[in-house]
Amino acid sequence: MKFQPAIPKNYPDLVLAIGAASIIVVCLFLLGIPAFHYLQGRAYEAAIRGNAATLQLAAETYASANLGQYPKDPHDLIKYLPQNEPPLNPFTGQASLFRGQPGDLTYRSPTNGQDYVIEAWGKEKGDQPRRLLLLKGHQSRL
Repeated sequence: MKFQPAIPKNYPDLVLAIGAASIIVVCLFLLGIPAFHYLQGRAYEAAIRGNAATLQLAAETYASANLGQYPKDPHDLIKYLPQNEPPLNPFTGQASLFRGQPGDLTYRSPTNGQDYVIEAWGKEKGDQPRRLLLLKGHQSRL
C-alpha cells in the first residue's frame, strides 16, 4: 500500500494567502527601486558638494600661504588636499580631472590669482552635466 499525504482542508486558503503575500512583497520591491535611485542620486550630490567645499578650503589655505594670491591652475591645490590627491568623482570613483564632467569639479581664477570660481557638477537625465554649486572667493581688500 502506497502512502499518500492528506491534503489539508484549508489548502485553497493557504494558496491564496501565499499568493497575496507574494503580490505585496513584489509591489513593495517595485515601489522601493525608484526611492533607492532617488536616495542614491542625493548621496552623490552631497558627495560632490562636499568635494567642492574641500577644494574651496584648499584654495583659501593656498592663498594664506602665498600672500593672498589664489592659484591659477587647479593642480596647484593638490598638495593642500587630503592625502595630496584630487577629490574622487562619486560616479566613477576616479580622481577629479577638473573638466566639468558629471561628478567632477572645475576651478578657475578669472583675474589671474585675485579670485577664484569653483563649480561642482552633477548629472542630468541622459548623463549630461548640471551645475550643482558655484563657490567664489576673492582677495581681501585691506
